[in-house]
Amino acid sequence: MPFLPYKQRKEIPSKPGIYYVGNNHCPVMYVGLSRKLKQRHMNHHRQVQFENFENPVIRYRILPENMLNRISDLGHTLKGLENQAKDYYKPPLNDTPVPNQTKIQTSHGPVYIQIHKVREAGYCLHFNSQDGDELAINTSKLPMVTRAIQDKRPIFLIASGYYKDYEIENYPFLNELAPFKNDKIYLLISRFIPYEYEYSDVLCYNYTVYGGNSKVFIQPYIILNNQPGFQEFKRKYLRLGFTNCERSEFAKQLLQLGDFN
Repeated sequence: MPFLPYKQRKEIPSKPGIYYVGNNHCPVMYVGLSRKLKQRHMNHHRQVQFENFENPVIRYRILPENMLNRISDLGHTLKGLENQAKDYYKPPLNDTPVPNQTKIQTSHGPVYIQIHKVREAGYCLHFNSQDGDELAINTSKLPMVTRAIQDKRPIFLIASGYYKDYEIENYPFLNELAPFKNDKIYLLISRFIPYEYEYSDVLCYNYTVYGGNSKVFIQPYIILNNQPGFQEFKRKYLRLGFTNCERSEFAKQLLQLGDFN
C-alpha cells in the first residue's frame, strides 16, 4: 500500500479511495474515504491532530480503473470499503470528538435540510452508520454549504418515497411504514454538523459535504408525516433540495427530534 509522511500529503493522487493515518507505533489510527484523496487532505478537520502524531504517515488505497468501470455507485463502494477497514483495523480515533472543536450552538438559527429521494437514490447508506460516524451528503449549493460549515449549523437528511420504493430498496423495519402505504413517506434519516467539503463528480452535484457529531434515526424510524407542522413545512421546503429552513416553525421541531436542547 502506498504511503507518505503526512507533511507530504499534497502528493497524494486526486483519485477516489480509502486513506489510513497513523505512525510506526499505531499504523492505523484513523480511516476515511474520499472521492478525491488529495483535496480531502488540503484542509482535513483532524489535520492538526494528525500533525501532532509522532512522525505521522498517511497510507492510501486507490480504486483501480477496472473497478471504477464496473461499479455503478462510487459512494456506496467507498463506504463499504471504509466500513471493512474500520472493522478490521479498529482505528482508535474514528469515533472520538475532534479536539478543541468549538462548542455547537443549539439556539435556533440556520437549520439545513437535504432530501434523499428513495426511488432515485436507493438505499441510504447513513442507515448503515452509527451515532458519531462521519457522514456526507452531495449538493451544488456552495454558498449555503460554506455558511453551514462556518457557523457549525446542523444538516438534516430526510428520505422521501412511497412504501413500494422503500420495499424495492430493501429498507428494514417496513412494518413501521405500513400504516402510510397510501402516502408519500418522509423519514428523518440523520443529522450532522458539517466541517468540510470537497469537489465532487457525482452526477448533478458539485460538492460532497462531510460532517461529524452525527446521529442516525433508525430502530425506530422517525416518520415525519404526522409530526406537528410537517404538512406546511413539506409544501414550502421539501421541493428545494439543500436549503436553510430556519424561518419555518418546523425547524424547531427538527432540532428537538435531533436531540438539540
